[in-house]
Amino acid sequence: MKRLSLAAGVAKCALYVLLAAACTRAEAIEEIPTGTEVTVVTKDGTLVRGKIAKVEPELVTLTGERPNATTEITRTSIAEVKRVDPAAASAEPVVRTITVPDNTALDVTLNTALASDSSRVEERVRGTVASPVVVDGATVIPAGSALTGHVTHVDDSDKVKGRAELAFRFTRLTAGSVTYDIDTKPLYYVAESTKKDDAVKIGVGTAAGAVIGAITGGKKGAAIGSAVGAGAGTGVVLATEGKEIRLAEGRKLKVSLTNPLTIRIK
Repeated sequence: MKRLSLAAGVAKCALYVLLAAACTRAEAIEEIPTGTEVTVVTKDGTLVRGKIAKVEPELVTLTGERPNATTEITRTSIAEVKRVDPAAASAEPVVRTITVPDNTALDVTLNTALASDSSRVEERVRGTVASPVVVDGATVIPAGSALTGHVTHVDDSDKVKGRAELAFRFTRLTAGSVTYDIDTKPLYYVAESTKKDDAVKIGVGTAAGAVIGAITGGKKGAAIGSAVGAGAGTGVVLATEGKEIRLAEGRKLKVSLTNPLTIRIK
């Protein structure tokens, strides 16, 4: 009898443990309706908050705080998903919200070779963040984070009075297992007649563009430089008239954010 009673007690305890585990188990994201605001915690400690836009076998997509901005998280990296309950906000895990301000410059290594006579508009462009971005003592964008974007404009040397043009921008940042929509200034390259070696000016405005143009092509160059500076935010004058623009894989770039990026960490 004692043995039976002991066995029954053990079974009851085991049942209680199983029930408790079931009660505290995180809710499966497939069971949460689209449009529900949630907090996703990844295995590396990143926290992403937003409304569920799409749940796929490999990815979860949330709408962000900025209009039309989304964040993607790989399913295998998710440790926990919780619905956001405004009435119980104090019970949520303590997190640190860090904003990477606009105009922050990223050191980037180009991973895609581009050329004015072979690249095409909308062609995918890839890069890697070469130096970590640190805000308030925390590394918010680690070195090695991936950037993706696309070619926005291209003309070879035969199309625009012998002057080749090439422009591209980055629109997505993947840090660890999380992918963010980002806005960056386009990088704009123009081939213009010059007696000097490749002259490069990154992040110029209208006035600076005019100065570069004037140095390389007199009044005509000044007008071209002004257009580049005002329209793209970045002006680059390369080689001599008639030459194609070629950007090799491994080229070092400076990429600037045009909108803040919010990142949450524990």
